[in-house]
Amino acid sequence: MSEFQELIKNFDKIRDYMRQFYVYGFKVRSDFDAKSARTYDNERRRVESWLGEYTKAGYTGKGKHVYISVDGKSVAGNPLFAAWKSKSFTDNDLLLHFFILDLFMEHREGLSAGEVCDEISEVYGCVFDSQTVRLKLREYEKLGLLVSEKKGKALVYSTADGFLEGPEDSGIRERLLDAVKFFQEAAPFGFVGSTLLDQAGEENCYFQWKHHFIVHTLEDGVLAEALSGIRERRRICMEVKGSRSGRMSSLEGVPLKIFVSTRTGRRYLCVYQEMGRRFNNVRLDCIVKLRLLEACPYYEELTEKLARNLAHCWGVSFGGSNSRLEEVVIKLWIDEKKEPYIINRLTREGRGGEVLRIRENEYLYSGAFFDTNEMLSWVKTFTGRILDIQGSSQASIDKITVDWERMYRMYCSGDGLGPSEEEEKDEDC
Repeated sequence: MSEFQELIKNFDKIRDYMRQFYVYGFKVRSDFDAKSARTYDNERRRVESWLGEYTKAGYTGKGKHVYISVDGKSVAGNPLFAAWKSKSFTDNDLLLHFFILDLFMEHREGLSAGEVCDEISEVYGCVFDSQTVRLKLREYEKLGLLVSEKKGKALVYSTADGFLEGPEDSGIRERLLDAVKFFQEAAPFGFVGSTLLDQAGEENCYFQWKHHFIVHTLEDGVLAEALSGIRERRRICMEVKGSRSGRMSSLEGVPLKIFVSTRTGRRYLCVYQEMGRRFNNVRLDCIVKLRLLEACPYYEELTEKLARNLAHCWGVSFGGSNSRLEEVVIKLWIDEKKEPYIINRLTREGRGGEVLRIRENEYLYSGAFFDTNEMLSWVKTFTGRILDIQGSSQASIDKITVDWERMYRMYCSGDGLGPSEEEEKDEDC
């Protein structure tokens, strides 16, 4: 039987649950089909113990649903950082942490795993299995706290450069903490900055964000692995869960770049799929696991090819399997005297499209992109000024023209979708 514990060993276990139930906020208890209803209750209690006052509940026809409610003007930091700070540990983890750090304060020349075991037994009177100590030393090496080197047949560990050294009293600490207060919310991996502030007994008291995308901290674990693949120029293998279908699939490719939406904060990993010989963007929140593979020998060629292709991307889509460019041409009427800012918008926001003045107050915008469907929301902002729109993707053109026709029937035509004259008379009676 599942038991409730506030701390967790594996963050991936809770990440999807928090997103589906608390961030999106539309699922109820009966929608939890991963395990039993008791497991749902345990997961809910765990999250509520982290988030406290930020959790709310509402009722729909399906039942009670829970969600996160945060006012960006009243919080000092991202409340979801609490999930990263809830990693479980054992008594041995806690003891070894202090024993190892204390030993290396005295033995700066380095110790092997066997010597660490002997020192712990002699100095502190505790006996640990050598394999347990060895695994802990490897973990600290991976975290950058320790470094290792071969001395004869033994692997000797010592503290990393600069670690365990006392800080200089130069007054820079306070200024650095001010920078941390900003970057904990403005940059990826803000959990690190939040932890540093916790250790210093400080919190953000200066900065607020109008557009605060707190949910994306749940993807920072995947982001760290993806950036390692980019830095080391290695292929990766991902397990991806469809955002709508929920189906799991495996995808291999070469990671090249991280794209971030300035409108939603959503992050994408751009990979080159060698099997299909094309670029693809995968949402980070859909990646369940990511594993690094061997190095890619032609990484530079792929980055150059990506740079050429980005000029024809409106958003993050590289189009269909044929990757052919789709052309679009828009004819607009713009009052040159009263609306020069509209002309500036076409040039500034047109993503490289050509703007041509064809006659007084009439302009032609044209461009070629992989997926013109992505630009439709931008095109709609010029509604009322567009005289004509044509494109090689008729499906995309139809989407927007059908919406305009419906708007015209609704607001400008007697055949609108609102009530007819007869229905209005009946209502008056």
